[in-house]
Amino acid sequence: MITDAAPTRSSRRRAGVLVALLAIGAVTYTSWLLELVLPTGLDPARAYTSELAALDQPYGFLFRTADLVTGAVLLVAAILALTLRRRLLTTIGWAALGVFAVATMADSRMPLHCAAHAGARCAALEDAGVYDDARLLHETTSASAATAAAVSVLAFLVAAYRYGWPRWLRWSVVGIVATYVVGTVWTLWAVDADGRGDDFWLLGYAQRLQLLAVSGWIAYLALVAAWQRRST
Repeated sequence: MITDAAPTRSSRRRAGVLVALLAIGAVTYTSWLLELVLPTGLDPARAYTSELAALDQPYGFLFRTADLVTGAVLLVAAILALTLRRRLLTTIGWAALGVFAVATMADSRMPLHCAAHAGARCAALEDAGVYDDARLLHETTSASAATAAAVSVLAFLVAAYRYGWPRWLRWSVVGIVATYVVGTVWTLWAVDADGRGDDFWLLGYAQRLQLLAVSGWIAYLALVAAWQRRST
């Protein structure tokens, strides 16, 4: 059931702001791509992107700030989206975006103390359990963000077919879901291999593929919002 009546000039203006916020969030969430031009000293094939934001890293503040901005922007976007024309499945999707935003902000405030893949000293301290509490908090917020993203993606996937959205929106979300699933499964295998000291599964690339899918999901939401704004 659609909760709003006929669209007003105000709702169309809010929809335009929503599109802009989502576009900004999609860009800032890819801040890890700056590792291509910054001398981080981390191997992207082996290191987690969260290690870029570790407290001992030279550009950690930059990456932590980018995640904080992403979360703040997307939280405003989620709240704004929930005030606009919506249905049950999209309400679930936008609410999950809000959870993702809060978890991402929390994640940026609970960084790793050091990058284990940057040197033996940090790896030894982590193996000794020195940073167990901080790592647990960071892993909890990261897992919460990943779960919320998965819920939102699936909600919009079902909505695209249930509500008869244009073919290009249906196929786009299928591609995003497929990429996210591949990235997630690859990451899980790579994490297990990394724990055994095996670099064959290329942990860093696996996680980065997953993150690209999440950025694609945020961009997809901007396209959905833009399409709904034009079609009302």
